[in-house]
Amino acid sequence: MFKKLALLALASSFMLTAKADTIVSSSATNTTNNSGFATQNIAPNPQWAPALPGSNWVSYAVTGDPSAPGYTVLPNGTAAIFTQTFTLGAPVENGFLNVLADDTTSVILNGTTIFAANLGGSYPTCSNIPIGCLTSTEASINLTPYIGLFTTGVNTLSFQVYQENNVSYGLDYYGDINTPEPGTLAMLGIGLVGLFLMGRREVAGTFAS
Repeated sequence: MFKKLALLALASSFMLTAKADTIVSSSATNTTNNSGFATQNIAPNPQWAPALPGSNWVSYAVTGDPSAPGYTVLPNGTAAIFTQTFTLGAPVENGFLNVLADDTTSVILNGTTIFAANLGGSYPTCSNIPIGCLTSTEASINLTPYIGLFTTGVNTLSFQVYQENNVSYGLDYYGDINTPEPGTLAMLGIGLVGLFLMGRREVAGTFAS
């Protein structure tokens, strides 16, 4: 009996580790903005960090590489909001979000600011502290403290990107949000019911003998 119980418990533990990954990333195909112009992937300013893996530098105009055709300098004080919506099928367990921006950006999850922009700071090359456009000023945000902000269903991740010191402008982000695989909890329940029934059967057999 104990061997069977141990095997079922082990199987249940494997079911508990099953995860579903929801990826969020900056791209012209999944990121909208409120400027009135479509989001576009842009060639980055040569001084920026490379785009994060699985993402693109984005803007609503050609605002990255000064040598790119149609390059545009947005006026200081520009603040556009870029947004991605995504759907979760279960409560969030953990996750991370990496963000780069020129000059800087705030990060807003379902209406709550989880990282404030560096407004009024120093901008030698974008912001001199996170969130900026360099590897040294990239924000790596642990989403675990904010799991209570997520909802099962549609969620909204927004970035208010600021132009503070002329020249280039853009946003880059990539994140991974982990939830249990659909059906994991049901499978666990089946495993626990199996444990209960097997235990009863073994006990009944012991008394019968």
